[in-house]
Amino acid sequence: MADLWYATYFSDICGTAAHYSVADMLSGELPQPIPSLLSSVSGTVLDVGPGSGTQLYTMRLAKTATIYGAEPETALHDQLRKNIRTNGLEGKYKILACGAEKESLVPALAKAGLLQQGVENGLFDYIVCLRVLCGVANVQETVEGLYGLLKPGGKLIVAEHVKNPWPEKGGWIVPWALQKVYKMLGWSFWIGGCKIDRDTERILLNAPGSSDGWQTKVKGVQPSTSSDGFGAVLKE
Repeated sequence: MADLWYATYFSDICGTAAHYSVADMLSGELPQPIPSLLSSVSGTVLDVGPGSGTQLYTMRLAKTATIYGAEPETALHDQLRKNIRTNGLEGKYKILACGAEKESLVPALAKAGLLQQGVENGLFDYIVCLRVLCGVANVQETVEGLYGLLKPGGKLIVAEHVKNPWPEKGGWIVPWALQKVYKMLGWSFWIGGCKIDRDTERILLNAPGSSDGWQTKVKGVQPSTSSDGFGAVLKE
């Protein structure tokens, strides 16, 4: 059994009256409390889709044994290595040339020698996904695969673009409509395949499937005058 804590963050898609804008969310800066959570990771960590490593500053003080960064874009690896050095993570941060999908990730983990004892009891104390799942093709299968790699009591920390829930509770019609407009204007094409209106929260909550699942589920919401459904932090 494991714990699931997640907080959904809402931003003003027009850049007014919110704590941070779309530009902020797409940059290397992350809104609180995500950096605080990342600074507290420990043990063996899987960092899914680190890109060029702009977020590694959040983990430089973490008490980690080893961090494995699964980044399929090899063109970003040189800059990622630079950020590893800049943040004092040399010797503990290892780059894997793979994606989050099971067919890509598992062979890379095997090559790194992580599957010698099997995965029955999990491999990672923490798994980190920052703006990754919104662009994964087979997201349900991918999330279930990541869940299976967590050790019992392990933690999953996620910050993602998510569906605005309007007309359900917590949603708002303006950002909901803007998500539709952005989608029609080719958001997914221009932003690396990102599905801005994906129901990631539902997928994450259903990840355990028929297993014992999340032991506890705690949700917190950052209030704002409008919401485009950017979110979330999630812990297992």
